[in-house]
Amino acid sequence: MKKLDDSSYGSKLLRLFRILISDQRRHYLLDLKETLNCSSQTLIRLIEEIEREVGESLEFGKDGRKRWYKMSPLNKEGRLNLDSDDLKFFEICRDLAEPYLPQQVKSRVDKKLWEFSLKISEETQNFGEDSNFTFFSKGYIDYSPFFSMITILLDAIKGHNICVVRYRPSGEKDIHRHLFAPCKIACMSGALYVLGSYMESDLKTPRYLTNFAIHRIVSVDKTTFEIAFPIPKIESESFGLPWHEPRTFRIKFNPGKSSDYVKERIWAKHQKITEDGEGGIILEIVTSSEPELKAWIRSFGGEAKLLS
Repeated sequence: MKKLDDSSYGSKLLRLFRILISDQRRHYLLDLKETLNCSSQTLIRLIEEIEREVGESLEFGKDGRKRWYKMSPLNKEGRLNLDSDDLKFFEICRDLAEPYLPQQVKSRVDKKLWEFSLKISEETQNFGEDSNFTFFSKGYIDYSPFFSMITILLDAIKGHNICVVRYRPSGEKDIHRHLFAPCKIACMSGALYVLGSYMESDLKTPRYLTNFAIHRIVSVDKTTFEIAFPIPKIESESFGLPWHEPRTFRIKFNPGKSSDYVKERIWAKHQKITEDGEGGIILEIVTSSEPELKAWIRSFGGEAKLLS
């Protein structure tokens, strides 16, 4: 009796490919025939088509008289070798970074994570469901319109190129033109900043370290002039954005909610918290951002005091 065929050849080919990449176990010909509802001849033709595309990644053999097929992606140098746990960690990283990503980047990341999920296991079939993370923000910045500028800045950082930046500072209407050597993009308090150094007009001499809020940049052009000096290393785990050489400060916090709040957090890579003997604490911290530190201390009202 002729075997019923409830799907097209192309559909069977896609289903077979999905089955083979879903895990790296052996799939037997008899089981595949049953699953796809097709003949041995049809299944072999499907296998041959897949083999032409994936080459050595498709393995086959026999257990006694039972023929099997198995997909084993080659782990060549430089290729990703992910499992389902790896994918989950990448999803977590995506969720945590999402508030700061332009839509173009989010779409590309989601697309790649989806492609990876198809190559790992059945455990990842729920990829794309609602995230387990959520963010509560008092206003956020949509960086999608600034995607091209971010790309230019990243290219300049990679190539050590000087840029011409047109910038509108907060509270001002005038646009200022700057020669700028970018070295890093940083995130702080829900905003992205590009860190680097002002340049003299000779395009060789640095003036001093500075930063620009990316959403206030009007335009940026990468020049062909390369940075001819070493930019001081910027600590990514410091308090605030860099404005000057690192300095040490000591702040006293009164007993109660303020001291508990401070103790529960890491404020900088170089910090030390000690009890003051009266129920409060003293935070000793190294930072390159004295203005931001003082503004932060003022936000505690009378509960915090700068000692030195």
